[in-house]
Amino acid sequence: MRTVLFVGRLACTAVLAALEVRGQNGLAEASLEQLLDIQVTTVSKKEQKLARTAAAVFVLGAEEIRRSGVLTLPDLLRLVPGVQVAQIDANAWAISIRGFNSLISNKVLVLVDGRVVYNATFSGVYWDQVDVPVEDIERIEVIRGPGATVWGANAVNGVINVITRPAKATPGGLATVVVGSGPAAQGTLRYGGPAGTHGAFRTFAKYSRFADQKLADGHTGADGWSRMHGGFRADWELGRRDGLTVQGDWFANRGSQTRSTSYLRSLAGLVFVEDLSINGGNLLARWKHTSSGGAETSMQAYYDTYRRVDLGTRETSDTGDLDVQHHFVPFGAHDIVAGGGFRAVRSTVRPGGAVSLAQAERTDPLYSAFVQDEFRLAPQLWLTVGSKVEHNSYTGFEFEPSARLAWTPGSRHALWAAGSRAIRQPDRVENGVRMELATTPLGANTVLDVRVSGNPTFRSEELLDFEAGYRAQWTQNLSLDATAYASFYSRLATLQPQAPRFTGETSPVRIEQQMLYGNMASARNYGGEVSLNWTINGRWRMAASYALRRLNPSLPPGSSDLTYSDATPRNQIGLRSEVNLWRNLEWDQTLEWVQQLRNGRAPGYVRADSRLGWKFGEVTQLSIVGQNLMRSRCAEFGGSGWLINTMTARKVFGRISWTF
Repeated sequence: MRTVLFVGRLACTAVLAALEVRGQNGLAEASLEQLLDIQVTTVSKKEQKLARTAAAVFVLGAEEIRRSGVLTLPDLLRLVPGVQVAQIDANAWAISIRGFNSLISNKVLVLVDGRVVYNATFSGVYWDQVDVPVEDIERIEVIRGPGATVWGANAVNGVINVITRPAKATPGGLATVVVGSGPAAQGTLRYGGPAGTHGAFRTFAKYSRFADQKLADGHTGADGWSRMHGGFRADWELGRRDGLTVQGDWFANRGSQTRSTSYLRSLAGLVFVEDLSINGGNLLARWKHTSSGGAETSMQAYYDTYRRVDLGTRETSDTGDLDVQHHFVPFGAHDIVAGGGFRAVRSTVRPGGAVSLAQAERTDPLYSAFVQDEFRLAPQLWLTVGSKVEHNSYTGFEFEPSARLAWTPGSRHALWAAGSRAIRQPDRVENGVRMELATTPLGANTVLDVRVSGNPTFRSEELLDFEAGYRAQWTQNLSLDATAYASFYSRLATLQPQAPRFTGETSPVRIEQQMLYGNMASARNYGGEVSLNWTINGRWRMAASYALRRLNPSLPPGSSDLTYSDATPRNQIGLRSEVNLWRNLEWDQTLEWVQQLRNGRAPGYVRADSRLGWKFGEVTQLSIVGQNLMRSRCAEFGGSGWLINTMTARKVFGRISWTF
């Protein structure tokens, strides 16, 4: 009841504010594009109107990012319909699309300016290693559903593409300071200017410190952490038809977490605090050329490296990637994008920690090529077909085709349908891990040792996905985007218990229980997402979203899996309001309801965030932000692996920025 009253008061206050204010400037002057005219690049690796895009795509723009008041990329993704974001502790998140959420969700591909940050050693994303200054983000494009035809393996349930602003869009200086109970402190300094006659650059330095959160019993979770981050970007126009971008960054994280000696929740373990440290960086170069006939050719190369000490395990990774792409229109009805690439990942996991691998050091090459053709079947009907072909060192050749149909019966309506195949290729853990999960006394003279072993014959997980969607710009101020999907997974990863072995003839007797990776599970997933955007008047804009998921995993008779846990909420609702209270005064609110996780490890919760922002003149902005205002602490996900979760805390912080 208290939640309902709070929401009611929030809505009523926003309505009164929108009706009573009397300034001159309004949201209508933001010149936001209409829904069907929004340009996206992630679906086809080319600029394409949303009306002709046969995929479930959402674009989070720079203005929405600014008005959110959010400081981290995971919190920004809470604004995207259909994305499940759950904070596990102060420096760990579980983020997924359409289910299968975990500490390292392995079915969502994440990119920053075309650089893949998906981890090939453990399959997933280390979110504490992904940081982009929010002031530099131009937009975030999110595909819900497969994107493997152009992006390849691991783009199974979705693609998150963070696109930063060109250097010429950020001239001069910017300084920001944040203090409060969210981040204990954060500061950013950025400066940009001309680079030669036809170029521009920017460089930045950033420091963040996040405070400890509480365990469920009220004790400290010892999960605070700090981050130092610096980087640069430079863009040049090399004549009328060529452009060059060079960018890179470096970071160093230090922190700690509360953990258990037991990986399996069914076995009790000792609780302890362990430090973690990470440092790394990357360097990327991208060249684009436009021919006299309008064809576009691009080449991108990057190097990415990191060193991570986690769970007592020392992991290093070095990635080199080269991609070439060509976009051309050979004749009237066809629009073709084709390309190829090579990636090599050298990773080392040194023995002695909680995780060890059969090969301490290994280099995995990945060869790929793709082609996709969009051609017009009728004046308002387009068919897009294509496939990616990859060769990896675990399963050899993999094919990831798709067919997409888009129909625009009028200027205000668009319908689409798609069918795709995607795979999630094996990682080093599934192929060759050697890991002690738990050592548990079963009595005075008996000890149970649970061990995990990799499987060299582990195969790729497979998805066959079918989607359909409808977009409508009903009026100038009201738009709708709806999607329904049916997804069929096969060869999903399992950990199969093997026959126990008794070792030792003297006390204590040891029982060795081995767990072997396999591909025994399958799943069906049905659901949909819908989002509604309404510009009520020149001062007030609202957005609402709903996501429905029905994930049903299954195992064949006689098999079992002791690790799978459905951490997916079946229902999720979001509400966003942006109000201009006065000429230079903004009030923005976000409300999110997430149903209880199906595994029962986290209850359902309502999360309310609010921002009040002032602009003083042309150079100074001040905002006060409150996050998770409904309650002082709540559990969003529960523990994961050895990690014990802490309670997501209520946060209030102030942010001031100066431009010069």
